Parts: sequence; C-alpha cells; structure tokens
Amino acid sequence: MAGGSGSASTSIDIEELLKDFPDRMQTTLPEEMCIYHVPVDIRQVNKDAYTPQVICIGPIHQKNENQFMKELKRRYFKQFLDRLPVGKRKPVLEDLVETIKGRVDKIRNCYEDAAYELCKDPKGCEFKIHNCYEDAAFELRKDPKDREVEILDCSEDDSSKRCEDQKVFWKMILWDAVFIFELFLKNREFKEDKKSQGKEDTEKYQEKYQEKYKYDYIIAKPWLRSAVQRDLILLENQLPFFILQVLYGIVSKYNITGYSCPPKTGCSCLPETDKTCCSCLPETDCCCPCIAFRELTCTFFKKYNKNKNKTSPEKPLHFTDLVRSFFLPKDLNTKDPNPKDPSSQTIKKHYRATRLHQAGMKFKPKKPVEYNIKSWTDPEDDSIEKGKLYLPTLEIDDHTECLFRNLMALEQCHYPYEAFICGYVIFLDFLVDTKEDADLLIKSEVIVNMLGESDGVAKLINKLCQGIAEVSSCYNRLAQALDKYYDSRFNKRKAYLRRHYFKNVWIGTGTVVGLIVLFITLGNFVRSFF
Repeated sequence: MAGGSGSASTSIDIEELLKDFPDRMQTTLPEEMCIYHVPVDIRQVNKDAYTPQVICIGPIHQKNENQFMKELKRRYFKQFLDRLPVGKRKPVLEDLVETIKGRVDKIRNCYEDAAYELCKDPKGCEFKIHNCYEDAAFELRKDPKDREVEILDCSEDDSSKRCEDQKVFWKMILWDAVFIFELFLKNREFKEDKKSQGKEDTEKYQEKYQEKYKYDYIIAKPWLRSAVQRDLILLENQLPFFILQVLYGIVSKYNITGYSCPPKTGCSCLPETDKTCCSCLPETDCCCPCIAFRELTCTFFKKYNKNKNKTSPEKPLHFTDLVRSFFLPKDLNTKDPNPKDPSSQTIKKHYRATRLHQAGMKFKPKKPVEYNIKSWTDPEDDSIEKGKLYLPTLEIDDHTECLFRNLMALEQCHYPYEAFICGYVIFLDFLVDTKEDADLLIKSEVIVNMLGESDGVAKLINKLCQGIAEVSSCYNRLAQALDKYYDSRFNKRKAYLRRHYFKNVWIGTGTVVGLIVLFITLGNFVRSFF
C-alpha cells in the first residue's frame, strides 16, 4: 500500500511540475539579439568602461540617467520638431509612434534579457516581453567578492507591472532616437565643410552654424561631445540600428538637413516634398534625404574611422557594431578563423617583441599608414624570413581601453567565431609583455603613444585580455612563422654579429678594417715560412 501511495504521489508531483512549463517557452535565443549585458567576469575588470557616464540610451541603463540629461533629451526633441513644417509635425509624430508600436517585439528581441523575461499579461494575453525602462529590470547588488554586479530582478509583481504599461517602452525609443537624430544633425552642420561648394560658401556655412550652436550644451563643449560619443559606442547603451534607419526614413522626407540639392531628373514626388528630391545618393530612388542616416552616423564617429576609404556595412546591428567594422578589412577572406581549420587554432605560445628583436626581427608600420587590424604581414610572403614584420598603426589614448573593451565584449557575445579584434589584442598581448616591449614598438612607430609613460601602454594591453575566451585565431600562422624565425640559430648569430660588430657605420668600418688587417697579417705570417 505504501508503494502504491508513493507512486500516486510521484505522479501528482510530476503533473504539477509539468504545469510550470508554458507551451511557448523558448530554449533558443532570438536571431535578432545583438545588444548584450557584458559578462560579469569581463565587466569586473573595469566596470566603468562599460557604463555610460553622461547619456543613457535604450532600456538597460535608463534608471541611472540623471534628470538634467532627461530634460536635455526633451529640449533636443523640441528642436528637432522645429526642423519639420508646422503642419506636418503632428502627423509625423503619429507616424513615428505607430512605427515603433508595430515593431516593439522585434526591438525587444534585440536585447539579451528579452529572451528570458517572459510573463503573462494581467488580462490573460499571450506571453509578452517586458523589459520596460521605467522600473528597469536591473538592480545592483554586491557579489560574494564585494563587487557590484547587475542582476535580473524577476519577481512576479514587478514583471506584471512592467507588462501592463507598454507606453513607457515606445516613448523611451522615441525620445532616444530623436535625440540621436538631432545630435548627429547638429554635429554635421557644425563641422561639415560642404566640399561641393566654393570656399566663400563654405566659410559662410561654417560661420552660420558655428554661431548657431556656440551655446549648445553638447556641441559647444568639445569635452562633452567626446564624452557623449564615448557613451554611444558602449555595448549596453544601444538602440537597434534598423529602427533608427526606419524612423529617420520617415522624417527625412522633409528638408531636415537644411540642404538644397539639385532635383533628380524625372522625379515624381508630391509637391510638398519636391524640394527634397535630390541626386546626392544614387541608391535612393526618390525623396531621398541629402544625407543617409548611415552616412550621418559615420560622420559622428569619424574619429574611430582611421581608414578614410573604408566603407561601413549596409546593415550594422548598432553603433558598437558599426565602429567595429571600421577596424576590419573590406573582404574577410578564407584565411580568417575557422574552428575546423588547424591553422586557425588558438596561439599556444609566442615570443615577445624584445626577444624577437634580439633575433633580428624589425617591426615596421604599414606604408601608407593603415589602421586595419588585419593588415599585418602575410605569413606566406618572405618578409618574416627577411626579418621584417609589418603591422598596422595603433593609436593608444585615454579612450582606447573603453573602445576595445566594448568591441571585444560584442565579439565574445555575438561573434565568437569571427572575433578578429579579440584575436588582434591577444596577439598584441603576446608581443607586449613589459615596458621594454612597449618602448620598442613605440620607437618603431607601430604604436602611437598618447598616454604618456610607456609602462601604461604595456599595462593597458595586458589587462585587455582578462576574461576573454579565445576560440580560434587568424594570427596563429603568423605566430608560428615568428616563432620559427626566432628558433633559427642562424638568425640569432646573424643578429648577434650585427649588434656587436656592425652596430653603426664606425663600428662596422672598424670591424671590416680589422678583419682585412687580420687576413693580411695571417698571409704575411704564412709566407714567412716559405
């Protein structure tokens, strides 16, 4: 009897247990997901590098934004509306709101926590995603090591409250998107030199907008403009790029840029929008803005795009992804990481720069100067055999750590098998181990040091890789070629002779003369016996 009772009890428990699993529960991540929370083991190395200091964009950090910046967003919103025709402001706003509402689920699926925060609507609707910003799903607490980490507050009451009010979410998207539009437009107007116009027109244009924005809270302050720019590349501080493009496409039907462009031939636009039909962008059929949002974005982040001829991707995921593309080659060829390719395995060992230099290796910057992280010497050519390694130039300043940390965090979460920047930094970490290694690369003009002490450069490079997991490396073959060069006894002996006997012209000349005298003396000595 006891056994039967136990079986019945177990059966009931199992049925109760199965009720805890909703029919639509997902075990896979949404394919739209691209905005992540930085993993704790990476964040704890330097959490400030991932946290916005001035402006908060998107739902993750909204509750931490100060009231003044919230007010500033609303001022920018009003200034942006002033760019639109008076009679079109209300219908444009309605169009923007309806566009966001129609894409709420797609927008939320771009955020990592959207995959886990599912709850039932109080009215009995289907499961909804509820990372609305007013309550913010993230709270701070201290971990066992007394570090503050962000965790998800999944209490049922708070979840239901967030799910009830969808308004706060689309309003947040609207405020943040329009703030970005106005900021980018002001930045371009303030700095653009209008190359297509004459010098006199250019000077008038610059004088007009410099006078207009000289008291603007962000544009007029270079340090603040730089701080906002820094915040807008943070992985956790993003809006999906697709929604920004869609919303900008709605407002760009009107002359919001202040430009007057030559009309397109055979343009069929409506009379009220005829002025905006232009020939600026051939890929746009009609009613095109005088500058596409992608181009407007590239102008704002121009300082990170060192390769002037580098084109940005057509469909970046967000600003962090766009900036990452600036450091990548145009064509990601088949030599890049492939987990099935033995040559793309992780680097097991690699000699640092000073040791390679002792074996005769010379470090050279690419000419013309390139900032593409993949523009290293190809290990298949004969440059390494000749003792020369050509590297892209790397500028290191106060923003470098924040930049690389967020790009590497994006790769760890979204591009684990295409982690080109992680691979680059890890390879660089092998080269730079001490202050002397940093000094050598700085002296070789491979690294441009804007930090001050070279010791700071070495420490920065060494710390960047903490918490980073490497799946494969496209620099493995290059590392093997350098190790082979270093292990060659011939190269070491040749380098030793060059350092001690041919260090400069005078020592080299003296060495040659000494050898000649030695051979003459030996010859005379031999002849004396015959």
